[in-house]
Amino acid sequence: MRVARDYAVGTPEPGRPTRAAPERPRVADPGRRRRIAGYLSGGAAIGHGHGVLRTDGVWVWPERFVAEILDDGLAPEPDLLRHMERQDFRAPDPEPGARLTDDALRAWRAGPPPAPRLLVTYFVRLDGETDPEAPLSLLRRVVDPAGRVAEEAVWRDLGWHPTQAFAAHRIDHDIREVTPAHAAGVLDRWCEQWHREAVNRGRGRATP
Repeated sequence: MRVARDYAVGTPEPGRPTRAAPERPRVADPGRRRRIAGYLSGGAAIGHGHGVLRTDGVWVWPERFVAEILDDGLAPEPDLLRHMERQDFRAPDPEPGARLTDDALRAWRAGPPPAPRLLVTYFVRLDGETDPEAPLSLLRRVVDPAGRVAEEAVWRDLGWHPTQAFAAHRIDHDIREVTPAHAAGVLDRWCEQWHREAVNRGRGRATP
């Protein structure tokens, strides 16, 4: 079994809350949040109380992931999300028993596989009407161990996508490096704002 990675928090800044690392996926869409939460609530439960784990027989994750996706839009790692999609967001329910419990706990004690060794630097893009807390865009530059460089920007789906923003930099725009904690704060604010807008749109459609 594979353990879902519990992302480390970004480096704290004075006077600012500690946040989930910017590498952790965010989800603003209410329907997608519910589908992810439905899967994370399924499978078999291992343990009891506040330390409950759940497993679908392939992955193991802490039950608190359910509240984190519903309340804050914090999703599990991309590999687990792709696994859920292949299952159409319906978690298999493995047969409970000592064998399943032993396998899940052994995997949990071993922990997730090592994180990829990447050098990631974050940036905000600004113009005269924006500031670092609410930038035009959030960018990152990722360097892998082979020296390959990927430049990406956050889109409305809160995913990272290839960008030409660094190469096509406009003279009236400023690209400024920020800390991982700052980048996480921008992501969290966008996630909250876009989730609220989506919920309000849904309520508007439901109004006669």
